Amino acid sequence: MTPERLPQGYYKKTGTVLLRRDASREGQSLLIFMREFGARWVGAPAASSKNRFGGGTEPLVWGEFSLYQSPTKLYLQSVEVKEDFLCLRTDAAALLCALRLYKLTAKETPVDCENDALLRMLWSALVQLKEKAPAHITEFRYTWKLMNLFGIAPSLDLCSDCGRLFSEGAVFTGEGLLCPSCARGGSPVTQQELAELRLAVALSHENFILWARGQCEKNLFINNLKKLSPFFRNMR
Repeated sequence: MTPERLPQGYYKKTGTVLLRRDASREGQSLLIFMREFGARWVGAPAASSKNRFGGGTEPLVWGEFSLYQSPTKLYLQSVEVKEDFLCLRTDAAALLCALRLYKLTAKETPVDCENDALLRMLWSALVQLKEKAPAHITEFRYTWKLMNLFGIAPSLDLCSDCGRLFSEGAVFTGEGLLCPSCARGGSPVTQQELAELRLAVALSHENFILWARGQCEKNLFINNLKKLSPFFRNMR
């Protein structure tokens, strides 16, 4: 879809609410991330009762949204809940991770532009958290893949400065991953850790869940990722 206003009419699209703004007179304004539509601001009129949409406009809930495009604005008419990840509320680390991913997605995805690849990535990340993949590894994977989708992810193979292959590990700096020769300070990353970083972003959805659980059980790599995830969040 183009960023232009939709033709007037009725639509049904699946997705999830990224942001919600409440105004007593105007009702709710929702940023809904939808298949084929991307992220779009949608009005939910104030005249609607608070329970009209059930839990369909809650964070972490996915549903089918019935919409009407008027001559001036896109409005929400109803929501049919298809899936929710409210079970994440029982795990503080997973819940906070999921909310950070929603916040990051709302900040980075262009409004009114189709972005089904990112929508699928967000869904996968929530499933991974639900299936007990460690939060920090899941967040690293999602953040790197989001950056890669927009063409700005730091290479996990080549020095961001000289372009040489990492043969003796690497160093995390404000400019990205650098080889030890180019780095002036930063956090060292061993060859083994680099290999695990590559696995974290390259494995398929199902294999990632199994691998990430194993990392947690063996206490490998996770402490380092607790430091690396904020680094990637701040790069944007």
